Amino acid sequence: MKIRKIAAAITALLMCVSIGCATCAEQIATEITVYPDEGHKGISPYIYGVNSGVDLTTVSAKSFRLGGNRMTAYNWENNMSNAGSDWHNSADMYLVNNVAEQFKRVPGGAALNASYEAANGNVPYTLLSLQMLGYVSSAKRGQLNENAVAPSEYWKEVVNRKDGEFSIEPDKKDDYIYTEEYLNYLFENIGKSDSETGFKAYALDNEPGLWHHTHSLIQPEHLKCSELIEKSVDLAALVKEMDSGAEVFGPSLFGYSAFDSFAGAPDWEGLKSENDYLWFIDYYLDEMKKAEDECGTRLLDVLDIHFYTEAKGACGERSCNHYDNDECVQARLDSVRSLYEDGYLENSWIVDTGAEFFPLLPNLQQSIDKYYPGTKIAFTEYNFGGGDHISGAVTQADMYGIFAEYGVYFATMWSFDNNAYQLAAINMFTNYDGAGNGFGDTLVKTVCENDKISVYSSVDSEDDSVVKIIAVNKDIHGETPVSIAVSSEVEFANAEVYELYGDKAEIRVADGIENISENSFTYTLKPLSVTEFVVHKKENKLNVPVLVTAGAAVVGAAGIALFLRRRKK
Repeated sequence: MKIRKIAAAITALLMCVSIGCATCAEQIATEITVYPDEGHKGISPYIYGVNSGVDLTTVSAKSFRLGGNRMTAYNWENNMSNAGSDWHNSADMYLVNNVAEQFKRVPGGAALNASYEAANGNVPYTLLSLQMLGYVSSAKRGQLNENAVAPSEYWKEVVNRKDGEFSIEPDKKDDYIYTEEYLNYLFENIGKSDSETGFKAYALDNEPGLWHHTHSLIQPEHLKCSELIEKSVDLAALVKEMDSGAEVFGPSLFGYSAFDSFAGAPDWEGLKSENDYLWFIDYYLDEMKKAEDECGTRLLDVLDIHFYTEAKGACGERSCNHYDNDECVQARLDSVRSLYEDGYLENSWIVDTGAEFFPLLPNLQQSIDKYYPGTKIAFTEYNFGGGDHISGAVTQADMYGIFAEYGVYFATMWSFDNNAYQLAAINMFTNYDGAGNGFGDTLVKTVCENDKISVYSSVDSEDDSVVKIIAVNKDIHGETPVSIAVSSEVEFANAEVYELYGDKAEIRVADGIENISENSFTYTLKPLSVTEFVVHKKENKLNVPVLVTAGAAVVGAAGIALFLRRRKK
């Protein structure tokens, strides 16, 4: 009899191996343990942001940036800008082509429209790029050639401070564009940083390490490191003088070579050897701290960098869209590891040249701690690709967990043509139920040993009755059973479940978990998916919404006049 039982057990095991029965799947489920009372870290809501150009009715963003190459030569008086090398040095009205009609023909129209969009989209934090290069477009339009190098009739000189009275209607016939007058104009129309609609922060222009390439008609030679500091200190000081509550972001570095050497600036090697700096980030932070010590006011609040993944798949292309190639998809899923994982080597030119400052986030923090403690980190432009595929959503969600773990303060995704999956991933953290509920504001300790699953858990600082768990399944084809335990003396009763997966860029409501036994429950994660569990304490009732929408709540049309009348309280 005993022999027969053993034989039957062996037969059953073989059957499980061959057909993958549910019982065996449960036995090998990945164990995930959440500790809601341990490892608390505050999560900045401003990591869930986008740059201008994204329809804010489709995403519940928490931060919004008006920046990019166009803003460097933006003339706020007449709304002209220049595309630089992005498009034949075209001087035109591009920045106000798609703004609300009321802002097309008023000074500062691009900035006013950005504030208006953010207010209507319920976005609490706005960042505006200011002009620091030295010249902006004049009123003359067209595609410029090498004969139009500044100074010339095609450009107007930017001067930070103005002698004399400010004018709400700027003098468009003089030869100068005054930053001080620009800021005063914005304050008069939408308020300062402590108002409902005023910009919360200002960036010290955009990607200065590329000016000699992008805006060569204004800056033919590579900008020196010392020149950048001189310009940055003067503009930052002006911002703080005019709005002490506004945060200053800088230097908006375009990528790895700018982090390393300011893209080979002519004075970098001398500065590096004289001061034992490891990379340009050290120098910039050190100089901005020295400037603060001299003037008595913090001039740099947030270290501002851009990061577009350089990781390549089997095809050899960076951030490709070969979604039928598992190796290419895996390269995207792995690309975020260069932000945090010591020893990980992506397939990219950065690794080929040494990747001395990967993983990126620990190295940034190390420089901040040494040279300018208290400085926050921002990724004001980034994109890991896959906006039109579920792999983009999975990567985006994984990145948010990493940003939370490493204390990133601000992040605004730069959007390309199709970004539906990436926006859906943002909504998973900010508006999973269509009612404005999102991931908690406090990260808690979570343990998961499966390297194909990333799990991030949170609670809300003002409401500890709910634990929110986001499981990111990076298995390309396989479903993954998990067993989730909430380690707490408090008893948990049920959970709502929301999923993002497959061929629809939308958050779907799954069947909830009605009865949690001994603070544990099981679930099967779909391949390439983002799943959020909203786990309630016993006294709470399961709350599954009837309808989930992906969009952000939109304020009813209140009218431009009302918007412009909003003032500092």
